Amino acid sequence: MKNVISIIIVISFSVINTSLVKAAGRTFDGKIGTAYATDPEKFGLQLNFAYFADLDPYFVAGIEPGIYWIKWDRKVGTRPQGEYTADVKADTNAYLFPILLDAQIRLPNLKKKTFVLPYFTIGLGYSLMIYNYEQPTYTDSVTGVTVIAEDKTKFYSGFTWHFLAGATVKPGSESSIEFLAELGYRGAKLKKGNLEVDMSGFLLNIGVRYPFGKSRSRNNVIEPTIYVE
Repeated sequence: MKNVISIIIVISFSVINTSLVKAAGRTFDGKIGTAYATDPEKFGLQLNFAYFADLDPYFVAGIEPGIYWIKWDRKVGTRPQGEYTADVKADTNAYLFPILLDAQIRLPNLKKKTFVLPYFTIGLGYSLMIYNYEQPTYTDSVTGVTVIAEDKTKFYSGFTWHFLAGATVKPGSESSIEFLAELGYRGAKLKKGNLEVDMSGFLLNIGVRYPFGKSRSRNNVIEPTIYVE
């Protein structure tokens, strides 16, 4: 199954890369947001970048890499702290690096009247995750047992997908930059051998979109060629 997914991803990357090179209209998205992860039951910070190529006025395809960081801690014991006791906590950091191939449907008709462009995105890809666990050395104030420090780093990976619904807003007819907001869900059950961490959850992004080249939606107008001798 993993070999089949890898082949599909490689072929898709090749097709989209060809589209990116040949497309007349292209856009770049820069996004910041938050996402919920099922297993740690926490929200984290994420940064995403997306590069799209116009296939026609309604459909675009592109590549979306990103980074998602989530940090959490939990109480593992107590230790003496003068006349009192202090909680001892273990810190965990997870760094997720997804890269997805996106297919996006845009609804440009509304943009002509209100400068708002609704869109829907489906993305398929793969994620790598660095999972780090740190715990200090301490002597438990209840049991009197000394616990040795731990510092473990593990690597997880797995198939990842997302579905997003969003919209861009253009400040005015003369502006090139558009502001965007999107809400969606990411599925990411990552594995290391027999271990699995479910990083799936809802996500929210805001950001900006900047166009490159000439949009296909304006290609219906044929401009005359002027020759200068």
